[in-house]
Amino acid sequence: MTLAELQRHLERRGLRTTQPRLRLLQFFSHTDGHFTPEEIVERFRLAGEPIPIATLYQNLRVFSEHGLIGEVIGHGGEVRYDTNLTPHSHLRCDHCSKLLDIFLSLPDLQPQGQGHDWQITGARVELQGICPDCQATTSPQLTPTLESD
Repeated sequence: MTLAELQRHLERRGLRTTQPRLRLLQFFSHTDGHFTPEEIVERFRLAGEPIPIATLYQNLRVFSEHGLIGEVIGHGGEVRYDTNLTPHSHLRCDHCSKLLDIFLSLPDLQPQGQGHDWQITGARVELQGICPDCQATTSPQLTPTLESD
C-alpha cells in the first residue's frame, strides 16, 4: 500500500493520521504473523526507525479497538498482534510455540446444555501439536488429548 492508501485507510476508520500510525500500519500491511510489542519494537530498531514503546502500545490498542489488527494470546499468556483479519484459527507448536494461521471448515456450532440459548457471534479455535521442525528433533510420538472449556 502507498502512504496515501494507508492514510485513507486510517481516515476511513475515523483515526487521525500520524507518522507513527502510518509507519505501524505500513509494517502490518507488509508482514504476516503474530507479533509481541517487543518484537515489533525490535524490528523497527533493526530497520533504523526506532519507535517509542509507549507510542507503540498506545497505537496497538487503538488499532485493535478499530479492527485494524487482531489480538491473540500467546503460549506464555503474552498478547500477540495478528495481521490476518480474515476469519481463521490457529495451530500452535507445543515445543517452540510457533503460531500458524489455519482455515478450518467448522460445522454450525450450537452449545448443548448450559449456553444453549446463546446467540453465537463468532468462535476462536486453537489447535495444538508439534511442528515439523520440532518433530525432526523429537523422537517419541505423543498421543493427542482433547480438552473442552
